[in-house]
Amino acid sequence: MKLAAIKRISHGLLVVAIFLLLTGCWDAKEVQRLNYIVGMGVDYEDSKFVIYGQMINFSSIAKQEQQNASVRNWVGKGKGVTVLAAISDLIASGQGTMFLGHVNYLILTENVLKEQMLEKVFDFTNRNKETRYTKWFYGTKGEMVDILSAKSFFDRSTLDSMLGNPEQNYAQLSNLKPYYVNEIVGSMLEPSSTVIIPSIELTDKVWREQKKPVEMLKKSGGFIFNGTKYMGWMKMSDIMQGRWLQAAYEASPLTLRADGRAIATLEVKKASHKIEIRNKEHAIPRFKVKLKAKGTLMELAEEKPLEEIQRLAEQTIRKELMDYYKKGLELHVDLLHLGQTYYMYHPAKWKSIQVDGQYPLKDDSLEEIEVQLIINHAQKYKSPQLNDAYKE
Repeated sequence: MKLAAIKRISHGLLVVAIFLLLTGCWDAKEVQRLNYIVGMGVDYEDSKFVIYGQMINFSSIAKQEQQNASVRNWVGKGKGVTVLAAISDLIASGQGTMFLGHVNYLILTENVLKEQMLEKVFDFTNRNKETRYTKWFYGTKGEMVDILSAKSFFDRSTLDSMLGNPEQNYAQLSNLKPYYVNEIVGSMLEPSSTVIIPSIELTDKVWREQKKPVEMLKKSGGFIFNGTKYMGWMKMSDIMQGRWLQAAYEASPLTLRADGRAIATLEVKKASHKIEIRNKEHAIPRFKVKLKAKGTLMELAEEKPLEEIQRLAEQTIRKELMDYYKKGLELHVDLLHLGQTYYMYHPAKWKSIQVDGQYPLKDDSLEEIEVQLIINHAQKYKSPQLNDAYKE
């Protein structure tokens, strides 16, 4: 009995010794003590990078529904000759650990883009082990502190705004598609590529709270690149003319006019297109854009035959696309991606005629635009014009 007891005690002591040798999670950090940077802004002035970090108290978001409390934003600023040096300057005054793994959006000022510093910013944000590739990417002409201090409706955080959740707004109004950083980088590295980065600004001209103007975020236009080279800025009203050819297009309104009067308003959905290459035997070929879409009749200001409304809609879209193409020529960019299409099918020929990595487009390079639009719904009103024969 004594021998068995001694064995049990020995086994017990061995188990205790093993547990004492285990390292455990001594380096684990308490989640509530980390400072989460959810938004990052980058500026460039006086040959130095300026980094803005935006933090949100996540506990206030969790309690918001119960207490109806507003979410408080904290915005910090650091400077340095490199991006890392600027972030280090920001962290130097941080109270605790600053964590970059939850950066949800990256915003660059026009200075960064004009000074061609985009690649240096990407080198850090994509190389850093904490930051993710899937963060939304924007540019701005506004003040970075104001942009990062903005809130959404009902004092929600920017995670629920156009910055942190842009897809819902785009699904309702497809003006300029939002992109992740990895999508932007991938597109810029494609030969003969043209990329448009959404431009964000604040406006107090739209919404009011208790009759007091409230600044809200809005897409004001886009910064245009040939590859990684900055080419200029285009306002949103011009970008809207080319929205029909966006790969992820979902829906947008189209107002039809005749003799200066508004005739009808359509909601255009399910737009798809393809680009045909013509005159392949010539040294510099030409192109044809073919667009198909469906529309819903939202408003009808004047009684018109549906065929006439359809023709007017097709004519309007055709003109918008041609105007959009010509605006691209003024900026020396290929907004319709004609050159990229040619490269996909004829890379060797593209290389023989390209100039500085871009297809040499001219006024007559876009030879024809064909638009086919079918109006197949009239909302809650039953329109006698929408007969089965027309829909087919």
